[in-house]
Amino acid sequence: MKSTIVNTKTIMSGLLLASGLLTGTALAQEHHHEEHGSHTHGQATLTFVLEGNEAELAFATPTANVVGFEHQAKDDTQRQLVQKMIADFTSANWFSFDAQAHCTVTGTDISSDLTAERTTKPQHADLNANYTLVCQNPARLQALTLDLAAIAAGVEKVTVQWIVNGEQGAADWAAGSGALSLTAQ
Repeated sequence: MKSTIVNTKTIMSGLLLASGLLTGTALAQEHHHEEHGSHTHGQATLTFVLEGNEAELAFATPTANVVGFEHQAKDDTQRQLVQKMIADFTSANWFSFDAQAHCTVTGTDISSDLTAERTTKPQHADLNANYTLVCQNPARLQALTLDLAAIAAGVEKVTVQWIVNGEQGAADWAAGSGALSLTAQ
């Protein structure tokens, strides 16, 4: 079995570059949802960077979009919702790429303010889902498909920023829309 070393510094530099692509656009947009500082209910962000055949995908959204609340779980039902949220995002079945690209998730890091031991109550809680992937045929990677309906029904819009095959771009994905093109428009 061949071992692959991910150049985390290069990929993280790409993620930081990509994260700045829409800052001005996002601030200028009209919001129809309750806003809380750095996050907005009904919305999420996704950054995808592919360098060579190695990729990183980072997704963030308020936990209210997934479990319906942003406070520490108060009972068994809420604790089960938080556990399901972590399991659903760990499974990485909510996104896919072109089959011809042969991308495989090789690592996951799922975290939330709702799972952290806290001495203070969070006013706002987020879910952060980070994935490492290897794509056997990265030149064939043209589109990203998201399927959040079953696991994050509160997400209506995802602001996507990407760097793929030397091209970068950004677009908004709306719930129920099809695949998002990862090529220059």
